[in-house]
Amino acid sequence: MCGFFITNDPLVNSSHESIIESKLRFRGPDYSSGFIYHNGWIAYHSRLSIIGLESSANQPVISHKGSLLVFNGEILNYKELGYKYFDKEYTSDTLLLCDLLDNEKISLDELDGFFAFVYINELGVLKYSARDKFGVKPLFYYENNGFITFSSEPICLTSIFDNVVSEEAVEEYRVTRAPIFSGSYYKDINTVQPGCCYVNGQYFNLLDYIGKEYTDTDNSIIEEAISTGVSTRIISDAPVGLLLSKGVDSNLINSLGDFDKKYSIGFEGDADITYLLNKNIPNLHVVTCTAETYREAFEYLLQLRGEPMSVPNEVLLYLIAKDAAADGVKVLLSGEGADEFFAGYDRIFTWAAGCINFELDRFLELYCYSQPEKDGTLYKKFEKLFEKKSHLTCFEQVRWFFIKYHMPILFRRLDFSLMAAGVEGREPIANMHTFVKAVKISPEDLMINGLGKKPLRDILSRYLGEEFAFEKKVGFPVNLKNIFSEDSELSSYDIWFKNNLKVFSK
Repeated sequence: MCGFFITNDPLVNSSHESIIESKLRFRGPDYSSGFIYHNGWIAYHSRLSIIGLESSANQPVISHKGSLLVFNGEILNYKELGYKYFDKEYTSDTLLLCDLLDNEKISLDELDGFFAFVYINELGVLKYSARDKFGVKPLFYYENNGFITFSSEPICLTSIFDNVVSEEAVEEYRVTRAPIFSGSYYKDINTVQPGCCYVNGQYFNLLDYIGKEYTDTDNSIIEEAISTGVSTRIISDAPVGLLLSKGVDSNLINSLGDFDKKYSIGFEGDADITYLLNKNIPNLHVVTCTAETYREAFEYLLQLRGEPMSVPNEVLLYLIAKDAAADGVKVLLSGEGADEFFAGYDRIFTWAAGCINFELDRFLELYCYSQPEKDGTLYKKFEKLFEKKSHLTCFEQVRWFFIKYHMPILFRRLDFSLMAAGVEGREPIANMHTFVKAVKISPEDLMINGLGKKPLRDILSRYLGEEFAFEKKVGFPVNLKNIFSEDSELSSYDIWFKNNLKVFSK
């Protein structure tokens, strides 16, 4: 897990090095490369050392062939690929990736992990700028007069090129708490889409899997897939921990794995930490947050990110990750992906499962925090998006949307919040091991009595009992009226919106 910046734009020069250092160093506290000049490109990399702790795996990598690689993420099957293609053992996934690219043996579909990387060949030609299948790792870019700049954080781009805030993106934030279609909050700053390469196009399409025939899938198959996800996501040369709540997803991961360190956070009286404290769970560290601590962390993160945060629990994720980092933990596992793969948003998926024809207005009513103006720009974007998916059932349209558009919002939230504390977030459910099995399950087998994730609940009930596994989800409440007391006359949504958007006025 790292941060990188790479450009061939002549407008970027040595005077910008300190800017990039200040904006990206938090993503890689273990090593900073400074500006590296090579074949008409300037590259910067900050490293959080997790796989291959030795300095030979520091980046940017300039290979013996003269190519240049910057890479953020992890390729967890790097040892298997090393034996397959080079008949030798690798100790670094970065060096394995570089060799695959140099020898033209790369298959993005074959990489098990989460990544964003840019590869320049020995002639100085951009050959790859790729992002993982589900968009776990961020990759932003800016095109300028035939030149291009890539970065792990958009604030690096806006700090150099002075991009203005996009009003369309702000409107998307009002409605969905993220620039869901715009790619970023700034004009002309885009994002490489999940499952895509900027140079070579799309290499992974959800529609190749979603909307196909359902099959009877035994829960043992799902359990095996998630167990594989857990076992691969704990591959690390640095300590690994688990983010634990009262929810189904994290408790399932905990039941299928063996974690020396577990972490949870909330406010005094919260259902999650009250439950966890009463269970005397071994190796669990629980933090009780205060309004003052939350507000201080909120202001810090807002300044660091340079754009609005998505939901209030981003701040809590950062605070608990700080405690994990103080314990020497560099990797935290989390349950993202379960709700999207297994129909866990109960209200909207219950509607979708019982709906014969997709109804956009009803979907927006259920999904959005506030309603987009009818026939406005954002409304038309949603309209156009779903018109192209009319061949799918209502349920599969909703499942497709959540995986393609909603899930990356969660990844961005986890990635930034944990990286701000010097910790990598990993998702043992949100990967191909589980995805290919989950999409074959019918709505009837995913839902029961208004609750989604039935297969996961069935599996968990064998470990923690049926009553716990089938309890309705409470969520992660943050009483913003207590934190931003000067705005207490506003709704929680308006308080969050107001305080986040002030970042654009600074």
